[in-house]
Amino acid sequence: MKNSNPIVILLLLLTAMSPLRGQLSEAIESELILLTDEYVRINPEASGAILAIYRKDSLPWTYSSGYKSIKKEISLQGNERFIAASITKTFVAVCMLQLEEEGLLSLEDKVFNYLDESILKQLTLFNDKSYEKQLTIRHLLQHTSGIEDYLDNGKVHLHAYQNEPNRQYTLQDRIAIALKVGSASTKLGTYHYSNTNYILLGLIAQKVTGEDIATILDKRIIQPLHLSNTALRSSKNVLPSMLKGYYTDWDLTAFTLHFNQNNPAGGILTSVHDLLVFGDAVFSGSLFKSTTTLEKMLDFKKGYGLGAMLFGKSKKTGKIVGHSGFDPGYTCYLLYLEKLKTTVVTVINQSELKVVMPAFLAVKTVAQLKAHN
Repeated sequence: MKNSNPIVILLLLLTAMSPLRGQLSEAIESELILLTDEYVRINPEASGAILAIYRKDSLPWTYSSGYKSIKKEISLQGNERFIAASITKTFVAVCMLQLEEEGLLSLEDKVFNYLDESILKQLTLFNDKSYEKQLTIRHLLQHTSGIEDYLDNGKVHLHAYQNEPNRQYTLQDRIAIALKVGSASTKLGTYHYSNTNYILLGLIAQKVTGEDIATILDKRIIQPLHLSNTALRSSKNVLPSMLKGYYTDWDLTAFTLHFNQNNPAGGILTSVHDLLVFGDAVFSGSLFKSTTTLEKMLDFKKGYGLGAMLFGKSKKTGKIVGHSGFDPGYTCYLLYLEKLKTTVVTVINQSELKVVMPAFLAVKTVAQLKAHN
């Protein structure tokens, strides 16, 4: 299978699906198993992949293909933990929206009311003009701040891996790196994906609540949803329970875990089951007091919602929303199909894939299901 845009693959499969069915038949399950096995086969430097699906009022369906590591000694069980990278942004966005519902902040608040204005002035400098006075929380959530990505196209990861693989970075450390990387890439209001935005959001949340970002996520999402395998802060003791993560043949599991401690832009440690529960709770609206909050989160007029991505749309599925996650060692997706009320999670333990194809794994199942009442 040649490398193709996953969204194109998704749309092609949507148009080719057979009539809707009520349940996963043996034939559908067999096809999903073959697809997951193929995902591993065409990415030989990965040792394993997991696909998980959940619908309202039904039991989760999970299939794992391959092994926990490239040593191929232990078969995957499907409950292994991994770093879900930028899917963390959806967790953080939920907390920010909850804080707004509670009247503790507004998305239209100016960021300089919460953070050091001199730092914001440097970060927002574009074409010799800074716009720190206009920068809002919404700009950060929607990646329309123009602020440069502190990860600098992977250069920060590489430097850390080569020089300080066991270092754990504070949010202030990450902002200091952002200042060294450079000023804004685009003007305010223009979409530009940047991890720095969510580091700043983590600092704002801490300022508002008086708690660190890991505790905020734990109290507001992880504990209420009973996500027993999820945390933004963990110790090296979790390493044995993790799916090993690789870049080609480099084992980056420990490095990625250490680098992402307390990282609101990409540090969530989780499992496919926990992501199924979280995805269903978020995109069904049950984590919010008002339906208008979810509508606000899923407004894609700027191309990106608030901690959410739009992957596609069809008559059968409605909007396909969620988030992707790419980090040293892992490629993962959280998808929610609006009309079918179905959540799909995929993860593969390789960040240098020959073929990236998350969405068709979901569509092969859900497009054959009846719309959920």
